[in-house]
Amino acid sequence: MVEFLVQNWQETYDQTYKLFEKIHDDGFHPEVIVGIARGGWIPGRLLSDFFGLRFTANVKVEAYHLIGEMDEEAKITQPINANIEGKSILVVDDIADSGSSMNVVLEDLKSRGVGEIKTATLFYKPRSIVKPDYFIEETTKWVIFGWEFFETIKELGEMWSADGDDHETIVNKLRDIGIPAVMINSYYLLQ
Repeated sequence: MVEFLVQNWQETYDQTYKLFEKIHDDGFHPEVIVGIARGGWIPGRLLSDFFGLRFTANVKVEAYHLIGEMDEEAKITQPINANIEGKSILVVDDIADSGSSMNVVLEDLKSRGVGEIKTATLFYKPRSIVKPDYFIEETTKWVIFGWEFFETIKELGEMWSADGDDHETIVNKLRDIGIPAVMINSYYLLQ
């Protein structure tokens, strides 16, 4: 059975600032922050603000099908959008779950002749094949971030509906795992 950890925006902001402090205190000052789309965009943007960096880049990786299920192999579906040759890079994602997304990005960046590469995530799962250089919390739970409430409601709702749960049961389950009622209500009102 999947256990959930629901993050609100303030918790994510505070954790990202703690991540910045760890990186700064370690003496690493990246020239470029690369956010892995989509989960790494928001922490990457916050870190660029904390570091005072305007040079950010994105790379999109596809790895998950449904909650708790993973593709066998992560794939870059949108390559990095900047020239990063010779630069010191901080690669940011929200979580190192299987580590396959981070791993495929690191391999790609190394092939592009970058300088020093460090990795940072808010959460790290011990099963990950890549342990980030910097992270805030180790967990085995499925983490739900504020920027993915609707996506999560949709996926869980479809899963539980396929298992035979009715709408009221699904709404109660979503509340029980910690998704804010206002988000659940908004999702169903807009569908």
